[in-house]
Amino acid sequence: MFGVGSQQLKTDSFLTGAGDQKPAGRIAVRVYGLAAMLILLASMSLLLVGYVASRSADRQALENETLIFDNALYDRQLLIARDQLSVARWDRSVENIAHDFDQDFVRDEFIDSLWYDYNLHRAYLIGPDDRVLARSLEHQVDFTPETLKPGDPLKILADRTRAKFERNRIDLGDGYGQKRITTRQVADVSEFAFSRIDGQAVLLSAMAIVPDDGTVTLGEEPPVILISAKHIDDAFVKEFNAPLSLEDIAFLDGEAPEGRTARRALTGLQGEKIGHFVWTHDTPGQEIWGLVVPIAVALAALLSVAALVVSRQIGRLSASLEQSELRNRHFAQYDPLTGLANRMLFSDLLSHAIDRLPERPFALAACDLDKFKAVNDTYGHSAGDTVLCEVAKRLQVAVGDAGTVGRIGGDEFVILFDGRSDRESLKALADDILESVCRPIKLDACNNASVGISLGIAFAPQLGSLETEIFAAADEALYEAKDAGRNRAVFSARDLVSSKKQRERKSADTFHAA
Repeated sequence: MFGVGSQQLKTDSFLTGAGDQKPAGRIAVRVYGLAAMLILLASMSLLLVGYVASRSADRQALENETLIFDNALYDRQLLIARDQLSVARWDRSVENIAHDFDQDFVRDEFIDSLWYDYNLHRAYLIGPDDRVLARSLEHQVDFTPETLKPGDPLKILADRTRAKFERNRIDLGDGYGQKRITTRQVADVSEFAFSRIDGQAVLLSAMAIVPDDGTVTLGEEPPVILISAKHIDDAFVKEFNAPLSLEDIAFLDGEAPEGRTARRALTGLQGEKIGHFVWTHDTPGQEIWGLVVPIAVALAALLSVAALVVSRQIGRLSASLEQSELRNRHFAQYDPLTGLANRMLFSDLLSHAIDRLPERPFALAACDLDKFKAVNDTYGHSAGDTVLCEVAKRLQVAVGDAGTVGRIGGDEFVILFDGRSDRESLKALADDILESVCRPIKLDACNNASVGISLGIAFAPQLGSLETEIFAAADEALYEAKDAGRNRAVFSARDLVSSKKQRERKSADTFHAA
């Protein structure tokens, strides 16, 4: 801008001091040409910046959406596996399926639970010899025997699941079982895949049927494998997208049509294409173009004014992109339903706390809601979401500045008490949590829900300095709380904090070693 003004000043002096106007005319043309070139260069540069910024913004938005999508799809797989675990890790299932195959048990208690309780559309029981012992579609069960052929997706998935069972098998003395896992570790004993069954795209989840508490055992032969299938249909897409709110999301067979660039291909066990998830991804670049193009036009007419406008607008665009990145980062780190820290963020916080051991000890609480399934069964999942949100608020209020509350799935919550290892103060906090959560939760004008909460509290570094060790100790204490009657807190050192109602009935020494 200043170069053009200087050249224009020299041209004016030349024209006023010379008698021949032709050189002046040529210089004027050159100056005007140079000014036009500078204006064009500045405008083109701005357009190029706008193009690069818009492409980068669109690409980053798509990457963030895809990351969120992948995390949500993996969480959906883990949810199905956790549902399977309730019937697959069960002594009665071993007795009535692996030991003595009881069709009535399979139909009335096993398959009905998978369909009516968890809405798993299909189920297959695969014997050690790759023979299909039973198959079901919703609640209809078919016991016609069939041997799986090589290359069948069910056989491939069953073989992988048996191999994973062998890696986790333990000797129980008079037989075999599988090492005990928590719901957070369900992927250690499960296999997942996408496939097509009878032309329907499905999400498959497989795990071995194993003993629960060791009253029965498995023999040397491979275990029976349970494979469940969830249909990938419009209902699945709608439920899956509820917390994501991706625009125009759909699942399409085969290749996705041109123009829908946001896509996630589902591939089968042998590399075959199952279909595509497609959606209209966010395009913040359009906003950038809507601002840059008018600025470029204004710059072509008046460079100095346009330069000022450009500097201001670039600042606004940067702020807009930063806000978009912060929103995407928030969605990647916080549970979309409750707003609590999700599994990824909580793991980061826990790792940071571990790094400061042993100078700064801390405590970790693993929490499960009691009677939550009854709320879903009685009032529906919408009521369950209301309960989860209200419990999250109450946990945050009860914990306050003493720690960080997270939700890692279903009705599972975790609390990190960073820098706190005093049992008395944690006991008081546990009392507040138990009392707060147990209060009735209003669902609508006519209905209230009542749930409880069980807590397992572990201390670091006393019980380990690894995330797995600390979580294992907290989960073990949580199991003790549930076994002791639920609605209570148990310290990992087996110190029991009874529920408030029990403490009112008992003496002050109720807080004792379990």
